[in-house]
Amino acid sequence: MTTQHDSTEEQQTAESIYSRDTIDAVPHDQRDFNFWALLFIFMGMQVPVSYFITGGSVTAGLTLGQAFLTTVVAAVIGFLIMALVGLIGWKTGASTMVCTRPAFGIIGSVLPALIAFIELTGWDSVHVQLAGQLMGTIGGPWGLGYTNLYSIIVGLAIVSLVIWGHKLLTWMERFLVPIVIVLVLMALYAVLRGQDLTALWSQSGEGPLTLVLAFDAMFIAVLTWVPMVSDYTRYGKTRSGAFNAAMFGSLPVALFMLFVGQSAAVGLGNPNALEEMVKLGSGFGVMAFFVAMFATIATAALIMYSASMSLLNVVPQIPLRLINLITGTIVIVASITIDLLGNVIGWLTFQGVLLIPLFAVILVDYFVVRRRDYDIHSLYEHGGIYWGYRGFNLIGYAAWIIGAVTYIFVHNVFTSLGGGALSFVVAALLYWLLATFGLRRAEMRHVADENDGTRKGTV
Repeated sequence: MTTQHDSTEEQQTAESIYSRDTIDAVPHDQRDFNFWALLFIFMGMQVPVSYFITGGSVTAGLTLGQAFLTTVVAAVIGFLIMALVGLIGWKTGASTMVCTRPAFGIIGSVLPALIAFIELTGWDSVHVQLAGQLMGTIGGPWGLGYTNLYSIIVGLAIVSLVIWGHKLLTWMERFLVPIVIVLVLMALYAVLRGQDLTALWSQSGEGPLTLVLAFDAMFIAVLTWVPMVSDYTRYGKTRSGAFNAAMFGSLPVALFMLFVGQSAAVGLGNPNALEEMVKLGSGFGVMAFFVAMFATIATAALIMYSASMSLLNVVPQIPLRLINLITGTIVIVASITIDLLGNVIGWLTFQGVLLIPLFAVILVDYFVVRRRDYDIHSLYEHGGIYWGYRGFNLIGYAAWIIGAVTYIFVHNVFTSLGGGALSFVVAALLYWLLATFGLRRAEMRHVADENDGTRKGTV
């Protein structure tokens, strides 16, 4: 029977996610996040106002109905991949980048970690820059259009909360995120009021996108979150709680945010629904201002923590607090000096090239080749079964590189096909074929050598 004291103690323990500063595996008896605690974390990931821009981008050439239904299919597949990667973190208790070690080698996992750090830090900068621009636009009529200043303030707030404000951030995830969703509903009302919904559903934006390209863009956008997932599911108490929170905390909220941007793009010619919200009056303008700020903080704090956890896989000797400070400095400087919003498509392409085949290899390695059986101790052991050739799993790298080349080739030569889904399939099949015949034999030889050395030592 759970007592009041036990319940309170569990809640207090589960509040301190941002203070957890190790890549060591978390034993199952030390996991303290139930389904609801994880659910609010994954909901918090999915409320960035950048989703308005991302969602609206796929209406260029498609009707609203086509864009949204394509988004649903891509999001279901993408978040399923994310939740499956989250199961690896739950099973091992290891962070996402530590979970890449069997597929790419102990030293080989450094490159995926660096790429994840760049990708997550870049998106954090995008969110902070967009928040500054939105807040500046909303505050402009009152003489408060200080775009860069708002980006700096939001960035500093995120860094401060991640390093020192753990309890406040937890409160924001559990209580403020639902409030943000309600406020975004008001933005959707502002977009849809006066519209003929049947006509809007069949209306299309101008542009060159096909259904395949729209799927590709949404698939890549959803995979943005995959490098983060195990950083949180490794604290989950149960397997089903970790999987369901990642899948069903993310999917409906993301679809809602993307649909708001798509409706605004088709109905108003501008995916930024918050700008339309401002037109309803000063009260709505104030709410839009705080949506831009608080939604960004809720999401960007989680991204910053995972970016720092990725870098911790590269330099585990540096305290996480210092890494957070470095990450935050990069985010703030980039948000006020680089036109990140003008290069969102290029950023998505960068992700498509590197992340899609990367996680194809990881999933096949865990679920197919090693049959959901990772030796947790060996994840941290130099010279162990996951060491590979001089610290690298060359088979994993070969499949990853060929998958990336496939994406680049299809994206540039067969421009109407995108390349995301094909690069995933190519990397997955190639790794399965190579690993089935090569990796197992190499690991069996390693174990045999170890056993032989043990027997000789006992003679």
